Amino acid sequence: MRRTWFLVLTMVLVVCTTSWVMAQEAKPGEGMYFRLVTHGGDDPFWAVVQKGANDAAKELGCRVDIDLCGGDLALQQKRFQEAVALKPNGIALVINDDTAWDKPVEDALAAGIPVIGMNNDDSQGAAGNARLCYIGQSEKAAAYRLARKLFDIAKAKGIDLAKAHVAMAAEVPGANYAKIRSSGVIEAMGEYGITSYEIIDAGGLEMTTVESRETSYLLAHPETTFLIGLGGICTDRLTASLKAAGRNPGEIIAGGFDTTADTLNGIKEGYVMATIDQQQYLQGYFAVYVLYLYNKYGFTPNIDTGGYLVDSPDKISLLEKLSPLHIR
Repeated sequence: MRRTWFLVLTMVLVVCTTSWVMAQEAKPGEGMYFRLVTHGGDDPFWAVVQKGANDAAKELGCRVDIDLCGGDLALQQKRFQEAVALKPNGIALVINDDTAWDKPVEDALAAGIPVIGMNNDDSQGAAGNARLCYIGQSEKAAAYRLARKLFDIAKAKGIDLAKAHVAMAAEVPGANYAKIRSSGVIEAMGEYGITSYEIIDAGGLEMTTVESRETSYLLAHPETTFLIGLGGICTDRLTASLKAAGRNPGEIIAGGFDTTADTLNGIKEGYVMATIDQQQYLQGYFAVYVLYLYNKYGFTPNIDTGGYLVDSPDKISLLEKLSPLHIR
């Protein structure tokens, strides 16, 4: 009897151990390597993108590396060529210029390396670049939605919009994100009868430089009615810049993009009226999954990750909870 029970227990142990080993080995993306080539920098926005990519890689069992090129297009092109030379299973590329990426993407695809767009796309989409698909928000639609919200707030305050001046700050004014987002703001301006605007060159991705340039602009242009951050760092620095320029909450109607801690604090303090949540964790996460699914099944889905307004303190609690975890 004891021998029978011993054999039964041994068999159960063997089955359980085998199942556990198989479970540990059941990573569908093992052996695959992906690369994310971005114009991003070492800042809160891109920390969330990296978290999304790394979480997906862990789930799939694949490897992923991300290049953060700090807004340097030449460096980003160099990193892309280095990535191509490694012959990865796929590359997710921030397409931040309408011409610079046309031939590199075509050459990579011709070499059998899948390339998808992420975070920024060619302004003409698939008609402008041969990338297989795009993962990110609709830049123009998000900016248009943001601008209308800010203009409605001004209208409710009784501000004469025909005399209003819109200042839009961009870390890299020539990059696609800035050009496309500003076009969405300008389209909304036309509907509200606003004609005066200027694009502020915020000087790159270094936060103190951005804050200094925004503050200087406000001091030199007291006629400014709206201050819009076209990128996450410019929006992050809105509140500090307004305070440094001696402006009170709501005196200048400000808003922008992304949900960094300082941007959310700005909403709570009344300096920032609204910001756009593009849910960039999903851009990193889906970039890895889409490249995996392309390798396995040939799927090339276009995924809209966000463009949602955060325009009141009651919408902030979940973002604040997840922000320290680099998820929002």
